Amino acid sequence: MAKLVPMLTEYEPKSVRCASLLEKRNPDSCGFQPDFVGFNIPDKFVIGYCLDYNEIFRDLDHICIINDVGIVKYASSS
Repeated sequence: MAKLVPMLTEYEPKSVRCASLLEKRNPDSCGFQPDFVGFNIPDKFVIGYCLDYNEIFRDLDHICIINDVGIVKYASSS
C-alpha cells in the first residue's frame, strides 16, 4: 500500500483512502497507516477468511491464529 497509494495519486483523484480489515503492528512494518482499520491484531500468523497457510484454511468464515502444532502439521511437504 505504501507504493500503491502514491501511484494512484498520480491520476489526481479527488481523494485516496485505504481500508484494511486487519492491522498488525510490528517492528518490521513499513510505517504505512491505513485510513480505516477493522481490527488490530497481535503479531501472530493468522488464517481464515481468504488468508491461507499452504493453500489451506482460506475458506474458513472466521479469522484465527494458527499455533505451532498446526504450522508443523500443515507444513508444505516440498
